[in-house]
Amino acid sequence: MQRRSKRGFKFAAFGLALALTAGACGGDDKKSDEEGPDTTVPTTDAPAGKPTPGGELTYSVEADASGGYCLPTAQLAAGGIQIANAVYDSLFVFDKDFKATPYLAESSSWNPEYTSLTIKLRQGITFHDGTPLNAEIVKLNLDVSRGDAEATAKTGLSPLLFIFVFQNIASIDAPDDSTVVINTKVPWPALPEFLASGRNGIVGMSQLMAGTDGCKDQFNGTGPFKVDSWTPNVEMKLSKNPNYWRKDADGVQLPYLDKLNFKPIEGGPARFDALDGNTIQAGHWSTGTIFTQIQEDDRFQLTAEAEGHKEVAYGLVNVAKAPLDDIEVRKHMAMAIDRETLNDINSEGKFKVADQPFDTGVIGYVDDVETIAYDPDAAAAFFEGKNLEVKLAYATDPTTKAIAEEVKAELNEVGVTVNITDKDQATLINQALGGDFNILLWRNHPGADPDTQYNWWHSGSPVNFGKINDPEIDRLLDEGRSEIDPAKRKTIYQDLSRAFATGAYNQWNWYTEWGIGSYKSVHNLTGATLPDNSPGAGMTWGWHLLTEAWVDQ
Repeated sequence: MQRRSKRGFKFAAFGLALALTAGACGGDDKKSDEEGPDTTVPTTDAPAGKPTPGGELTYSVEADASGGYCLPTAQLAAGGIQIANAVYDSLFVFDKDFKATPYLAESSSWNPEYTSLTIKLRQGITFHDGTPLNAEIVKLNLDVSRGDAEATAKTGLSPLLFIFVFQNIASIDAPDDSTVVINTKVPWPALPEFLASGRNGIVGMSQLMAGTDGCKDQFNGTGPFKVDSWTPNVEMKLSKNPNYWRKDADGVQLPYLDKLNFKPIEGGPARFDALDGNTIQAGHWSTGTIFTQIQEDDRFQLTAEAEGHKEVAYGLVNVAKAPLDDIEVRKHMAMAIDRETLNDINSEGKFKVADQPFDTGVIGYVDDVETIAYDPDAAAAFFEGKNLEVKLAYATDPTTKAIAEEVKAELNEVGVTVNITDKDQATLINQALGGDFNILLWRNHPGADPDTQYNWWHSGSPVNFGKINDPEIDRLLDEGRSEIDPAKRKTIYQDLSRAFATGAYNQWNWYTEWGIGSYKSVHNLTGATLPDNSPGAGMTWGWHLLTEAWVDQ
């Protein structure tokens, strides 16, 4: 069998939280000769002089959180996190080195065993309704998220996912108004990384006490913007929080913008059309072809994500469901798929093909991880006479559809029947939770501390969507969580990367590059600083702070 010729697809966008099935542990870990955005640190637009407070910005996200913004119970992807971070502040945020650093927290310290984290809160911060930030409300937020019986009874809220994320928390104390102490069951040095995830902003008491329905849209945070109105999946309108607790290095009150609007627009081409027509002034994308369109238009600028900590796009494989419960089936499907062709469709070959869950800047990255080569002849010989059939689902988007159709064609050529369906993002996430799938086109595993991936891969976790049940992976996840020596942690997580290769689990595709397209009249989209005025992380996995963004007047 000869390698199929590339079809020359050239589309304008890539879909939401996903990418494509391709060789699990296979292919070359390289970019094409034509590179994408050259970034080694978070980039921002060219300096435009002193910020001008005021003005209005309309920003498009890939999807809304249709289930609402009651953060302890919400299901937020990149678009929802982007919105949430305008309304709510978190205890920690990421610095330029992707390490968690205090934000609402003024400081934090561990006991020698790393089983007790003491957090000191900043003083004088208020929620949008004027009530103070204190240890009581922080404790209640965390207790609700972890499913503490007293907290859930008090609020009537039932967390869906964070109860498992925070299962290692034994108790939380609030010895005084400014101190929160989190006690863990086993040492947990990466806990602050979870609290900086963007999903764990602190919600005000009135919102938490509004019940299951009311909490979804009460919007009481400490963040830079207050919500004026929200029409789910259409638009959210926000205005400046005049009592925000932060000022810039010159003492100017933040945020700079008077008005901020979010417009959810699913599908990269549709978002680009909105930018082109000035319906929006900025938005985020994860498609190389859109980056090219933005860069080729003199009206626009591209603000790119830094190298080394990207999330990975892949085919999420349900290994508990036939026929992909068979490791040989997974390996030979990997052999059948040409990831270079898929990468050409998505990014004109500019994204970096992945062969493991961690990007190059993450401590678990392995230079020489075992790979499976593209070999359609071997795949065809293996599948001959087996009459296998799989279902492949993806979130609605023209480029993702093209990739799904290419995978279908490639697998059909080796004797595997593929049925493909498209769904909206919320439905796809629910399908993952339900486990009723063979392969979903997915995007996940941001490049923070590897322990933040614990619940995605540990057996028994409800968000272990792929149903991985591997004693070696469980052992490494448990050891990595509790280990406090950095060198030992690195070895553990490198072994974890190798274990994924050995088990031929997810079908890794490429490291997703995010970029922000905007008019040149929009400034400092990813230049938000930390409270000590040091640089922040810029864009992290599709979301970033807009506290210090400003527009020409």
